[in-house]
Amino acid sequence: MARLMPATTPKTHHVTGRVQNWARQLSVSCSRYHTDMVIRIGIVEDDTLLRTSLAQSLMGPEREIIFSVGSAREAIRELSEVDVDVLIADIHLGSELSGADVARVAEEQNPDIGVVYLTSYEDPRLAVGGAPVLLVKNSVYLVKQSIESGTELAEAIETVRNNKGGGLSTPATPLAKLTDRQMQTLALLAEGLSNKEIARKRGITEQSVAISINRISKVLGVSQHLDRNQRVHLARVYLGK
Repeated sequence: MARLMPATTPKTHHVTGRVQNWARQLSVSCSRYHTDMVIRIGIVEDDTLLRTSLAQSLMGPEREIIFSVGSAREAIRELSEVDVDVLIADIHLGSELSGADVARVAEEQNPDIGVVYLTSYEDPRLAVGGAPVLLVKNSVYLVKQSIESGTELAEAIETVRNNKGGGLSTPATPLAKLTDRQMQTLALLAEGLSNKEIARKRGITEQSVAISINRISKVLGVSQHLDRNQRVHLARVYLGK
């Protein structure tokens, strides 16, 4: 699935700086849950430190790391060769394929699989240039910045292992109010494209783009009388600044 990348991505060095702290607690948290079967886990995460910490922390007598890779294509290749019960996937993988794409491939191959999305984005559309994101049914959506200890991830793994995942609840952000089409328009605006360029990419008229931007401004509470500053303000909302 080809997609536009966001103009920028949130800085995650502060997240990975906390990884070792809550990763150490993860193995302890997981030990609270007991199962008669070994949980087979696959990990796709492009942050090397986080990926390594997750794999090391999750390993145990009741959990087996089947694969731990850094790209969508590697994960899809692994999924074609091995079976996993739970997939832990970052959504933004810095490539043309996202973790959401990987999860859908995994679900097609194994309808019973559970997915834990572990991401920096409260709204998954931000990770794929504003495009719609279809999450698998049996999943839990975790935002990295909200994780304080290993308990959240351990509980998420247990939830999807028991087929009780509910996907993503409505994000508590202004962008959650936007439709998928409005989100795509906003993403292109945040990249610095003009109305004419946005219209060409989206296959609509410039007038439709102008109307859409005004509606987006209204939804987000950005004044429509800011002229050029309106676009700056909208871009800053999209980029989380």
